[in-house]
Amino acid sequence: MVLAVAAYAVVHRDRAQQPSRGGSVSSLLALTWGPSLCTAEPTASGCRSGRVGKLGRTFVLHGLWPQPSSAQYCDVPKKDAGGKSVIIPDDLRKRLQDLMSDAKVLAPHEWYAHGSCSGVTPSEYFTTSAVLAEQAVAVLNPVFAASNGRRVSSRTVRETFDARFGSGTGQRVSLSCRGTGEGALVYEVRMSLPAVRDLRGSQSLGSVLAMGPTIPPGCGQGRVP
Repeated sequence: MVLAVAAYAVVHRDRAQQPSRGGSVSSLLALTWGPSLCTAEPTASGCRSGRVGKLGRTFVLHGLWPQPSSAQYCDVPKKDAGGKSVIIPDDLRKRLQDLMSDAKVLAPHEWYAHGSCSGVTPSEYFTTSAVLAEQAVAVLNPVFAASNGRRVSSRTVRETFDARFGSGTGQRVSLSCRGTGEGALVYEVRMSLPAVRDLRGSQSLGSVLAMGPTIPPGCGQGRVP
């Protein structure tokens, strides 16, 4: 009986880390401005530990989300996903630690909640996320670092992408804020891309942005902490 239970657990775990067939038609790459994360969610693990502060004034990778947003926890009941780990190479794990607020906590969540619906393996999912996120961070950080204490608009962010990657790519970018009106806080930038399975091997954020669906600009503007 013990062997049977153990065998079931191993099979269930392995299935959970295989790519789901999924039915997503596009994806969103979400990056959070670190200082905003800890202002809006001071109890987040990466904020409590001081890790986000040590990373400095930079965007951190939130996730790569298959769309529509209902594409979550594919073949993995949400109640069974908590506390699970995800198997990825050590060098990729280290890369994610440099990109995420707390990769130990966030990476497993992102895989089971979103990556399980991507149609690719965990290694492919996080490699793609890291490659594209690093390029986006390099574009966004100078804009937000220079706006410390001031406001940034979705128009400015979109124009930045148009200037860097070509006309029209900005229409695939949205700005997410916390709060409304004068108290709105810039929180996240999201980029509309093709389905994750179609991003495998992609090295150019600009080229995949051009192929993503256009999306609304999001909040008009917000303060940069």
